[in-house]
Amino acid sequence: RDLRGFLDALGAARHSDHLCWTGAAGRCLHDLLPLPVDRALVPALVDRMRRVQDLLGRPFAVENISYYGAPGWSPSESAAMGMAERELLVELLDRAQCGLLLDVNNVLVNATNHGFDPYAYLAGLDLDRVVQLHVAGGERIGRFDDLVIDTHGTSVSAEVEALMAWVIERTGPLPVIYERDNNIPPLAELAAEVERLQRSYDAALERRRRAAPLDAAATPRQPAPVRDIGPIAALQDRFARRVLDLSTDAAAAPPSPAERALAAMGERRLGVYRGLIRGSIHRLLDNLLPRTLARLGDAGERWVDRWLADAGPRSRILRELVDEWVAWVVPRWRADPQVPSYLADLVRHEAVELAVDAAPPAEDPPAMSAAFDLERGLVFDPSARLERYDHAIHRLSAAVDDRTTPPAEATALLIYRDRDHDVRFLHLTPLAAAVVEALLCGAPVRGALLDGAAAAGQPLDDAVLARMSRLLADLAERGIVRGSVA
Repeated sequence: RDLRGFLDALGAARHSDHLCWTGAAGRCLHDLLPLPVDRALVPALVDRMRRVQDLLGRPFAVENISYYGAPGWSPSESAAMGMAERELLVELLDRAQCGLLLDVNNVLVNATNHGFDPYAYLAGLDLDRVVQLHVAGGERIGRFDDLVIDTHGTSVSAEVEALMAWVIERTGPLPVIYERDNNIPPLAELAAEVERLQRSYDAALERRRRAAPLDAAATPRQPAPVRDIGPIAALQDRFARRVLDLSTDAAAAPPSPAERALAAMGERRLGVYRGLIRGSIHRLLDNLLPRTLARLGDAGERWVDRWLADAGPRSRILRELVDEWVAWVVPRWRADPQVPSYLADLVRHEAVELAVDAAPPAEDPPAMSAAFDLERGLVFDPSARLERYDHAIHRLSAAVDDRTTPPAEATALLIYRDRDHDVRFLHLTPLAAAVVEALLCGAPVRGALLDGAAAAGQPLDDAVLARMSRLLADLAERGIVRGSVA
């Protein structure tokens, strides 16, 4: 329902999603994982696709994914698996009456890795169902069983460009999206590549205009096979456990259908998913918590692995994995004498900086009067956070290669985002921290001053009132305080 409201607000004519799975038993693996190529799954998949389409109130399309193996299929059966996957896709689209977002790069990646003809694959699709095309670039990576990986990190190859043109010549005009997620080249280079793709697209339409419209060659239909994979939930749970190194009770006998299906897939192909999923999570944390993990060195990777094996990622939003890992690791670091005591504060501080940077923008504030109303609370910028640490963490350099140790000193920091969208902080005295904490909790100014002074053990005399007046004026000038509560 939330998604439908979002699409309504955008005026989106349709919605699409990948034909895949992403998690099991409450864990989200943050990758597009292959559904078993098993016709027994068709009724459940068709039911889900129809329900999604009905609930969204607009046409729904599924996108074919790149895959590096499938449970129940051995690497020696790769080519047959590729054709069986297409038959499964055709049947799903027909029975669910859904559109196809055709990723021709994924077709080429799968054809290259599994040894089938990409044009034969495309010829067997119902191209009338295609509503959009994707093109992208992949890379052959040795450590991933020398497979071509759909990285979206290179230019579109001549082979993918030719597949795009082949489809357009048969379908006529369709939207084409060039996906480039990393290793982004300079804008001029990217624009030149888009122009090259546009020329291929236009030439395909011109060939279609000059000649009789082409149809894909007729391909005999063969129902996708049925494989003994057991309950899909059990297979997904076992797959996730193998990827995250959770206990799999491997000694249990006899082996379950799920274990047999994964055994057929092979350790090397399962290892590709293990490397991709774990690698993406490690890179995420390295990029977003650089100072903490740089200080830990190799031990940081082991702490991330311990979290994956003990709990694993839960949120469907990738950035929120930072908070999940920090919540898991901080109490363990505090109990571990081998971990420097200040690291728990540093990792918390880096996580808070991320949260402040990503906080929603403020709505238009009420008019700020020259004097604060003592009987009202204050409106703070949504980014503002008050954090307390056991170390003077703010004295550390922002440099990743800094290895100095902050003094053990109780510290309160008001962290906020300024008008230039830079994350900044104010080091507060115990009195100022107590007053700001009460204000952030919604207390009126008078109550915050009284409670703050009591908490700090100071009398609320003229000198304290003058200091707090200057503090509130400074917060307003910085944009941290945006007005009084109406």
